[in-house]
Amino acid sequence: MKVLFINPSVGYYTRALSNPLGLLSIATYVKQNGHEVKLEDRCVNKSNINKLLDSFKPDIVGVSLMSSRGLVDAEKVSKAARAKGIPVVWGGQMPSLQMEQVLALDIVDYISYGEGEETWLEMMNALESGRPFSEIQGLAYKENGKTVVTPCRKFADLRDMPVSDYTLIDPPKYMQTYLGCKKMMYIYSAKGCPCRCAFCSNQNFHKSTYRKRPNEYVMEEIRYLIENHGADGFFFSDELWVVKRADLVDFCQKVHESGLKFQWGIELRIGMFEEADYQMLYDAGCRWIFFGIETGSKEMQDIVHKNIDYSKIAPTFEVLNRIGITTIASFIIGFPDETTKQLKDTVRLLNTIKANLTPVFHFTPIPGTELYDKVVANGTYKAPKTLKAMSKVVATESLGVNLSAVPSVDLRVIRSWYLWKSFSNKSALQEHGSFEFAKETILNGLHSISLKGPVNFFIDGFKALYEFLYIFWFSHAYPKIIKKYDLDKTYD
Repeated sequence: MKVLFINPSVGYYTRALSNPLGLLSIATYVKQNGHEVKLEDRCVNKSNINKLLDSFKPDIVGVSLMSSRGLVDAEKVSKAARAKGIPVVWGGQMPSLQMEQVLALDIVDYISYGEGEETWLEMMNALESGRPFSEIQGLAYKENGKTVVTPCRKFADLRDMPVSDYTLIDPPKYMQTYLGCKKMMYIYSAKGCPCRCAFCSNQNFHKSTYRKRPNEYVMEEIRYLIENHGADGFFFSDELWVVKRADLVDFCQKVHESGLKFQWGIELRIGMFEEADYQMLYDAGCRWIFFGIETGSKEMQDIVHKNIDYSKIAPTFEVLNRIGITTIASFIIGFPDETTKQLKDTVRLLNTIKANLTPVFHFTPIPGTELYDKVVANGTYKAPKTLKAMSKVVATESLGVNLSAVPSVDLRVIRSWYLWKSFSNKSALQEHGSFEFAKETILNGLHSISLKGPVNFFIDGFKALYEFLYIFWFSHAYPKIIKKYDLDKTYD
């Protein structure tokens, strides 16, 4: 049987694109079990969908949606496939956490919710044998006007999942300049996270369950991408790279044993490891670490369940700066009912910890999270119902709705201030030249825009210019707000 997997276009996007890791894993699993697979990523190759359907002639079409960004293009793909009598299945985080809303749109036949590898293989086998989909776990669909949800599928053992088949995509299209690397790609080594942050959908999608892939599988993918495509860096997209020190040690040893030369970066929690562990990471090629700190207010931290030991934050960054690992500290502003005082606590922490990069994001209520359920239940947030309304929810990067007690202009100024600070910092990165981060940002933006053809190049180029001017304006035109929060103040 033949399946066409689609990663829909998300339009203009301020961050560099990742290869579709989840869809690649599913496609690899289905392919290695005997079915014909094609993976089309419309973020980097927006071909004519009708011509693609006519040439490949799939028995079924799968569309992956991590967020609402790709909804408009996903609708276009779905309508084209269904017009030709081809069943359409949506999967990924967004439809998994909004099954009722998606099925109400009447543009899909099924939703594969949760983890998709085994569900998709069973669907392909069912198509071949004539077995009804109603017997397959992990599906949702409409029947006689009512939503039917089959039993939830247990998580797969990642040792049973194959090494991802990168011949299904074009790796060079995803390579980017990043923190000194010229051909960095995203890769994954684990799924899920054991934490229960109130703003994160991990609780519902991954059930706060962490699972590690075998390091041998990861190293095999790294070797392939280096030897066949010249990759020189990897950013692990895992929500949490490791939870056990033994896995850290094992991976570093395998890097040394491989003889491969590459740099890499990870996401960790504050307080997990000691200086000797960070030195081990550096010696194995780790050159950047991302920490989600989110808030400098102890009151707000209790509300969002971040549970970080504040006393370990500054020492961690001091150690990493001394070792030579670039530090990235992420914060979220505008939490529900957040006060000016709580936001000032966050700014003070931002200016104290001496991280190399400090990205600041706007809070967005994401379906499947504790805070989303809370603000919907108390009536302070009205959940979008139509596809048009849902597609306009752009998480974290724009201030779609302000549920805090802080003026919206303050939130825009604070986010823009730290974006501009990172962009304009002459020596923001460890072991790199002047204005390296600014150069990389511009190069990656041009690369992402150039993938979409001449017409979209000018459209997205205009949007990029608008965003640049927006950030410049809000970071420079409000001196009273800058003074109000002491944004330009540094602490010893």
